[in-house]
Amino acid sequence: MKTAYNHVLLIILLAALTSVTPLSIDTYLPSMPLIAAFFSVSIDKIEITISIFLLFFAFGQLIGGRLSDKIGRRKTALIGLVVFSFANFALFFTTTLEEFYLLRAIQAFSGGMAIVNSSAIVRDLFHGKEAAKVYSTIASITMIAPMIAPAIGAAIITYYPWNYVFLFLGIYSSVVTLLIFTNLPETGTRTTSNLLEAYKRVLTHKEAISYILALTFSFSGMFIFIEKSSFIYMEYFRVDRHIFPILFGSNVLVMIFMTRLNIKLVKKFHPRTILITGITIQFIASLILLVISFHPNIIAVFVAMTLYVGILGLIFGNGVALALDFFKSDSGVATSVIGVTEFTIAGFIGFIAASIHTGELTTIFLMMSATSLIALLVLKKINAK
Repeated sequence: MKTAYNHVLLIILLAALTSVTPLSIDTYLPSMPLIAAFFSVSIDKIEITISIFLLFFAFGQLIGGRLSDKIGRRKTALIGLVVFSFANFALFFTTTLEEFYLLRAIQAFSGGMAIVNSSAIVRDLFHGKEAAKVYSTIASITMIAPMIAPAIGAAIITYYPWNYVFLFLGIYSSVVTLLIFTNLPETGTRTTSNLLEAYKRVLTHKEAISYILALTFSFSGMFIFIEKSSFIYMEYFRVDRHIFPILFGSNVLVMIFMTRLNIKLVKKFHPRTILITGITIQFIASLILLVISFHPNIIAVFVAMTLYVGILGLIFGNGVALALDFFKSDSGVATSVIGVTEFTIAGFIGFIAASIHTGELTTIFLMMSATSLIALLVLKKINAK
């Protein structure tokens, strides 16, 4: 079996492809107050666009995962990226909130079609612990995107109107499209199996679904923070928009550290052991945040939040590897099930978080605690079998 280190170009290409998601979500976070002012609405109406993105991103993965098993990973990724690029350029010219919502949905759907292929390609080439290392390596590179995305967004709106953020995203995705077209090889064996049968095999595999659900709820807690991060730091604690990217990026720095640590840990421990440890730590961090919320302090919130989000570096790669390791011919479908489950539930939970906006931190942190607890209980159920 070839190692990740013999596929540096492949890993960089997949990281660039996967980075489309965090860039689409995080680059415009600093501009949310400006977008709200432009459309003459409250900030929660703009926060909802993150939930819209997550839901349609999930649907895009649902279609893209199966399509990649039918016509190939590379071709599916290219179709998605082309539409994604056009959606971003259209967002640059949007003038109404309704157009903004619609184009974010198209952007998300096409992005999901493209990005679902990344995990499937890894599953085509690697298995077990090696797959976990490759996922973690890609994730550690991809995490540069959410770390610098808010800073890019803040820099753009310092000199240009907020819509130039989407012009940047259109240019980035166009470059990625060209790189994928010229460098990404086709992988996997194209399946001729029935679509419903393929999804039935994945959805009826109890252990795989349990890993997917644990990963999903842990993942959802992070998206509650992402959706509310502008409110928490820029509105509640009155942090300057140029400081916000530093606070936000610190979460990613911790995640990168944890991801690199995970690459070493999987050599000594089973991915399941690392996964349950990571989610346990996330739950403890959420309880700390909940206690802090009664007497909020920005330093305490910042430290606990970086632990809560950063520990995903021990969670994501192992969760995906454990879930996909049960499938071979249907890895595209399995990957899409992971994506659909993650982003649908995260989008729904994020919509609730935006809808029950109270102006206080306790409700936000209570929801984050609940998602981590559910993830932990699901994992405990697997271990009890």
